[in-house]
Amino acid sequence: NIRKAMNAGAFDFLTKPLDFDDVRVTLAKAIEHTQRLKRAIEQERLAQEALRKMNEELERRVKERTAELAAANVSLRAANAELDAFAHTVAHDLKNPLGVVMGYADIVATYSHEMELEELETFLHTIRKSGRTAVNIIEELLLLAGVRKENVKMMPLDMSKIIKKVQERLALLVEEYQGQITLPDGWPVAQGYAPWVEEVWINYLSNGLKYGGQPPCLELGATPQSDGMICFWVQDNGSGMTPEAQANLFAEFSRLNDVQAEGHGLGLSIVRRIAEKLGGQVGVKSDGVLGQGSLFYFTLPGVEKNN
Repeated sequence: NIRKAMNAGAFDFLTKPLDFDDVRVTLAKAIEHTQRLKRAIEQERLAQEALRKMNEELERRVKERTAELAAANVSLRAANAELDAFAHTVAHDLKNPLGVVMGYADIVATYSHEMELEELETFLHTIRKSGRTAVNIIEELLLLAGVRKENVKMMPLDMSKIIKKVQERLALLVEEYQGQITLPDGWPVAQGYAPWVEEVWINYLSNGLKYGGQPPCLELGATPQSDGMICFWVQDNGSGMTPEAQANLFAEFSRLNDVQAEGHGLGLSIVRRIAEKLGGQVGVKSDGVLGQGSLFYFTLPGVEKNN
């Protein structure tokens, strides 16, 4: 019976008649065995809890790493797209003015002794204009690269001073297109980096002068928003834009107007990059109604007023 009981898994045994000393010894052994089982169960529970936490931590790290890889993949695709667009700009937009320079320079070098002075001046004017176009493209490519890589310190902006510099830089263009620029009485104070904000205004105003009404009339202004941002805008008197054109306007290296644009499509890409780097956004509002024009805007963080 004892052998059968032990083989069946009995912990211990007692015989009749009971010997209470045996009972005490058996109970003591049973208590010790039970405590060992409890400790083993507790250790197993702790091990399972530790394993669960390790699995949760592993899952968290996997999710974080997956998100990082996904973000890196998006950045890589964007970088590849920019590289393709950059190559296109260099291969086509930069090639064109340089080709004009080289072609006209060859003609001048070969036939200058046979040319009339007026014809020679026309050729030289074309060479200078195409050379200036090539230089502008290179400067904007360098600016775009700088905006991507450089980290600048945000400072309160003196917008009146910035606009004054912009008007000085665009004086010849304003005279060429007989443009009119209307300014507000004052500007709310925003935070940003003055040289970059100046480039935003340069792009918006030069586009407004080139592709606005005839003559172009541009109104500048700023509107504080409820979220603490300030919306700076340029309203032109051009022909307006379709929703499709508005959706693609700020894409990398897109042209302002595929029919009229003589530019190379870098300007609005730079505007978007600058605004995003400074914590803002860009956009355009237009009903697409002939003669009602378009409103181009960018936002910057406002400066909090001290109580």
